[in-house]
Amino acid sequence: MQKLQIEQTNNGYIMTGKFNDSEEKTKIVIEEKDEEDSELIAMQDLLWQIKEYFGIYNSKHNKKNLNIEIEETK
Repeated sequence: MQKLQIEQTNNGYIMTGKFNDSEEKTKIVIEEKDEEDSELIAMQDLLWQIKEYFGIYNSKHNKKNLNIEIEETK
């Protein structure tokens, strides 16, 4: 069973888990950048990393894929 720990920081997120079948815990830092919508972009990056961590990959051969997109509203 895989376990992933996510911590919110002042400017992003820290993911801690065993990446790439490693036995050692590793940290991945996702930082908000100085740009418009940086909070949404950081959350989008975090969700993509979570998908990959648990082995959810998009493929043109799948009938369905899970996409994480920032949607503009009017």
